[in-house]
Amino acid sequence: MATSYTFGNLKSGPNQIDLIDVLALMIVPLGASMIFGIFSFSIDVFGGYDMMDPIWTLGGADLSAALFITLFGTVWIVLTNIMNSDTSHSQEAIAVFVVALVAPILTVFMPAFESLVFWHDLVQLVFFLYTTTAVTFLSYVA
Repeated sequence: MATSYTFGNLKSGPNQIDLIDVLALMIVPLGASMIFGIFSFSIDVFGGYDMMDPIWTLGGADLSAALFITLFGTVWIVLTNIMNSDTSHSQEAIAVFVVALVAPILTVFMPAFESLVFWHDLVQLVFFLYTTTAVTFLSYVA
């Protein structure tokens, strides 16, 4: 179980951030900040690559590395905490997870939701902060 393992002298459990989630907690803010337009990130070596450049186009939506990074980190935290936990989780915790997972997807796939997110700089910041806080909350509580 991911929520009750021992790594050396470091114990992990509820109301602690698990060591297995630390990498995901570092990459989710990076990916979410690019999706919600907080900042951009590009690599300039080997011809250059912008993390928001499309890898695939699906139904007119551009799937980028930033989207995959955000989804991977969020799903990783959920799989290592919520799914492997012995306790049942409240509906509020499940709703927090669903919104944190669906907001980046809707930003990419739904133009109306993207318009809402990019309506004002504060809205972008709110969605970014919600997503990063939600995954940290799920890693801590579960």
